[in-house]
Amino acid sequence: MYSIALAQTGAAEAAWARMHAAQELRHATDSLDIAAASLVSIAAAASWESDGVRALQEVIEALRHQTAPVRVDLRAREREIERMPES
Repeated sequence: MYSIALAQTGAAEAAWARMHAAQELRHATDSLDIAAASLVSIAAAASWESDGVRALQEVIEALRHQTAPVRVDLRAREREIERMPES
């Protein structure tokens, strides 16, 4: 009796942990998507020319490119969690 109850509790905890991890990954991915979209619009809004603005645009573009592989990796982790077997 006790071993079954413990096994069921462990399965529930594992399922909850997977759901929580998936939720946190989705939140992180959504946040990065929003930030990346903001960077694109900021770069477009700062289209007038000056040395300082040009340098800022280059930094913004570099940040946007740096977030891309992180977003891809987060989505891959989400898919890994979704493919985990139910225990």
